[in-house]
Amino acid sequence: MFEHVVVSSKPGRYHGWPANNGIWSWENDILVGFTQGSYVQQKGHSIDGIQENHLARSVDGGHTWRAYRPEGYLTDGNQKYRGGDKQPLETPLNFLDSQLVVKVFSQGYHGTDDPIGGFFFSPDRGDTWKGPHAFTGLYDGEGLQNRILSARTAYLPQSESECLFFISAKPPVDNENGNRVGCMVTRDGGRSFEFVSWVTPEDAKAVAIMPQAVQRSKDTFVLAYRKIFKNHDGDAAIEIYRSEDRCRSWQFSSTVETTEPHSNPPALVAMADGRLCCAYGDRNTHRIKARLSEDEGATWSPEIVLRDDYYKCHDRDTDLGYVSMVERPDGRLVAVYYWATKEHDEQHIAATIWQP
Repeated sequence: MFEHVVVSSKPGRYHGWPANNGIWSWENDILVGFTQGSYVQQKGHSIDGIQENHLARSVDGGHTWRAYRPEGYLTDGNQKYRGGDKQPLETPLNFLDSQLVVKVFSQGYHGTDDPIGGFFFSPDRGDTWKGPHAFTGLYDGEGLQNRILSARTAYLPQSESECLFFISAKPPVDNENGNRVGCMVTRDGGRSFEFVSWVTPEDAKAVAIMPQAVQRSKDTFVLAYRKIFKNHDGDAAIEIYRSEDRCRSWQFSSTVETTEPHSNPPALVAMADGRLCCAYGDRNTHRIKARLSEDEGATWSPEIVLRDDYYKCHDRDTDLGYVSMVERPDGRLVAVYYWATKEHDEQHIAATIWQP
């Protein structure tokens, strides 16, 4: 059984890309970010004007939602935060504080454009926000020198002071080719950062972006990411990599989905029963889909169709997906994505609650 609900919709406004903006949960309290702008029918994304950064909250496990724009949260309009615009983080963050939320910004995602990136944080589950703060020290070593950060929000706390962030970065060229997925860490509560490792290999023809990782033990991590070939030199895919040494090195594990020409980023969740679930949008078949793994991501089940009632109107491109997902205490999953229906034919944020 699949329950579909509207998270945020407004006439004349385009809503999109929750996967770029982060999702957090505290049992049945769920917080998700998304982008909003003026709806103007056009090829590609039908968004125009200033691209605003919004949040939506559900306190009943995803059945009802309240969308809002908190003060101090990520300035709108492709804002660049440079040099002195970023405040030094004087008091270290406690990454094990259940109230803490961290929002990463960088280049290449709707509503933000900063080649060296930074972060905001909320000490109270997204009600109030502080920042922007710099990734101090991140570019001091060789790993990310002369590269453009294209990270979204994806991190795993390790202790009060240590947190791993999963990122992507590209060479300083005009296109996305050469983008690689990697990992960075802070060990002092966010006051300084350092590069840890590359996950994906160097490939001048490929675009490796939008990673999501889950931790399986102290040293074992499983990561999913979106792979694209802009010049059609290969198939677009969602691939899985695995680390057994606390993210210092990575090995290819499996392919969840291969799709051409369109693709979508993965939402990866480690479920309480030990299974992994990977959900994503399929722009070719106009569906939201998922697959399950019972062997740590080595193999995947046949596809599960979560939703297939996408309404394609005005001869526009199929524009959907970018799933973010969390598990509720009762074992149900809440998948949040952007979508269009006959009743809400301008892109809006929707959610599907389901039992895998």
